[in-house]
Amino acid sequence: METILSTKGLTKHYGRIKAVDNLDLDIKKGSVFGILGPNGSGKTTTLGMVLDVINRTSGDYTWFGETPTKEHRKNIGAILET
Repeated sequence: METILSTKGLTKHYGRIKAVDNLDLDIKKGSVFGILGPNGSGKTTTLGMVLDVINRTSGDYTWFGETPTKEHRKNIGAILET
């Protein structure tokens, strides 16, 4: 089954604060996926990194099995809270 989004060791630090720490994730085509957690748990930060709105500290991710491009992001709809 095709993988739509895959993260490997995705990490974001704000100084000493670890907003996202070493996230490994695979989302397969046709699945319904939700990110749940309390305020401050890194949900919006994770989405911001995979949408190239927030620079990641380390780790990698792919969309549709490939390095992300502007063309890939045209197939993704998202609204991040501000």
